[in-house]
Amino acid sequence: MPGHLVNPASFWSAHLPTIESLAVALGVGLCGTLFISLVLRVVLTAVRREKHPLRSRILETLRGPLLALMWSIVGYFIGEALVIPLYPAGDHWILPNTLKIAVIVIFGWAAMRVTRQVELTWPEIVRHRHGHDPDPMVCDAAGKIARIFIMIIIGLMMLRVLNFSITSLLAFGGVAGIAIGFAAQGVVSNLFGALVIYLDRPFKVGEWIVLPSLNIYGTVEHIGWRATTMRGFDTRPYYVPNQIFNTNVVQTPPRMLARRIYETISIRYADFGTLEAIVDECRRFVAQNPEIDHRQSEMIYFTKFGQHALEIMVYCFANTQNWQESLRIQERLLIELGRIIRRHGAEIAVPVSQVELSPNVSRPT
Repeated sequence: MPGHLVNPASFWSAHLPTIESLAVALGVGLCGTLFISLVLRVVLTAVRREKHPLRSRILETLRGPLLALMWSIVGYFIGEALVIPLYPAGDHWILPNTLKIAVIVIFGWAAMRVTRQVELTWPEIVRHRHGHDPDPMVCDAAGKIARIFIMIIIGLMMLRVLNFSITSLLAFGGVAGIAIGFAAQGVVSNLFGALVIYLDRPFKVGEWIVLPSLNIYGTVEHIGWRATTMRGFDTRPYYVPNQIFNTNVVQTPPRMLARRIYETISIRYADFGTLEAIVDECRRFVAQNPEIDHRQSEMIYFTKFGQHALEIMVYCFANTQNWQESLRIQERLLIELGRIIRRHGAEIAVPVSQVELSPNVSRPT
């Protein structure tokens, strides 16, 4: 038999332990996959009967990380079975460290997924228990902070496994942080701006806000770490850096107590004789109107001899926070005030021009 040909019997006898180890590892992996899937299915069925949405979603979320963890362990034993026979005296530190890093990454992945499911499911739980929705800003901020902590912990654990000195790294990070802080002042300002928004809550997602100095207004769609996304009333998106909210006035109209109605009604100079009666009846009507917020100021006064008319100021507040509803209340109020003027025989004034003709003067001959 030629020298380059291998005897099958000797090959199998030499590699039989390795092949058996590979077969056992793969068998354990397949059986473990079936076992984990079966157990999760049984537990999910029991949890769904008890109507716990958070528990069921967390269990569904953990299926992928559990399978990844199991196959990481299987991969480690497969690697050991292949490497040790080939390099019996070699340094095998790579495989244990690789397994440790894989386990850390999988735990981080699972923690991220669980955090996301809690963030999505918590409003439903609060709504079911207390009958109202929680503040979406609080849920969003808690989820983001939790994910940042998870990433920091996972990073420090991986550096520990790789034998990096965390103390030296923190010292270097302090020096580098000063340099980076000067180079990225805008980014840092935006991060602090986002933190201030989450703590002070001058507005929240779903509210519409106004930045008068920048002539920007719209509905808040998302509050990120760098910028806040707003949707203008013309459907155009605005991406506003968070540092702007620290240095500019922000108005939140949905939080006002009532909507103001401020109008001026003009009547003709020819109706001056009925002016006092008109103002008194308009004042009584506003005082008895249930659609007006009587806790706020109510002022109906004749204020000015205008250029073309007698001007009556109407100042009050609609008993609503909704803009569209306040416009309906204002419409009904103005129509009724117009009817009061008509009942007194007066009319709404419009700008007119009066021309006076003098008699003809005879020219001297």
